[in-house]
Amino acid sequence: MYVDIHSHIIPGLDDGARDYNETMDILRMASENGTVHIIATPHFISETIKNDSGLIHEKTVELQNLANSEEFSISIHTGAEVFLSPDIPELLDKGVICTLNDSSYILVELPMSGLPVYTNDILYNLQLKGLIPIIAHPERNRDISRNPDILAKMVKRGILAQVNAGSITGLFGREVRNTTMKLIRSGLIQFVASDTHTCRGRSPKLAKAADIVKRKFGQEMAESLFYKNGMAVLKNETIPITVRKEVDGFMRLFERRVKWHED
Repeated sequence: MYVDIHSHIIPGLDDGARDYNETMDILRMASENGTVHIIATPHFISETIKNDSGLIHEKTVELQNLANSEEFSISIHTGAEVFLSPDIPELLDKGVICTLNDSSYILVELPMSGLPVYTNDILYNLQLKGLIPIIAHPERNRDISRNPDILAKMVKRGILAQVNAGSITGLFGREVRNTTMKLIRSGLIQFVASDTHTCRGRSPKLAKAADIVKRKFGQEMAESLFYKNGMAVLKNETIPITVRKEVDGFMRLFERRVKWHED
């Protein structure tokens, strides 16, 4: 069984499902592949895509009713993938932004190209509000992929991280896959999610990625990344963070290699 904390299944709100037929196809595929809970996380970008909390709750109820009518064995929950911006704290205070299942966990997307200068300040501000940021697909962020110590420092401060199943299976290429495996091995990742947009490419299937994680890192790790930690989010429970002791040495070595190449 799997809990998928990152998906774009609400039709018409972003670049995910185009219509309800495609949404039903995605939910059917997810259910048949073993997903029992899925969080709908449409994009929230304050300057362009303002999918507010009320709209997301309304649409999620619609999807659950449709899924029930098709007798899919899957529960759908509210959420959003919130693009990092300076006004996030203010929008949270106004009740505009949707956290994951109305919990203390909030899914935060970083720019692919790098990290804005205000990144740490905004994440810290969220923590001061009692929220726990979950960084979406850090393996695809340029700065983190070049220097994973950036993510290690975040995780040590209580920030969590989620990688995409496609990053494990090789959908985004060998380099992203290798980075993802290093992050998992170092204990910097707490979730694997589909980030599904369609039934093709970024599909809702998690089983293949789960098998890879189980084979390389063991059953306990696979259960935590694909089910237990996701359930903790839904129940708003604390998730223990264990960064492996060898992380610091690995990161220093990684930094030296990057610097050597840059020279």
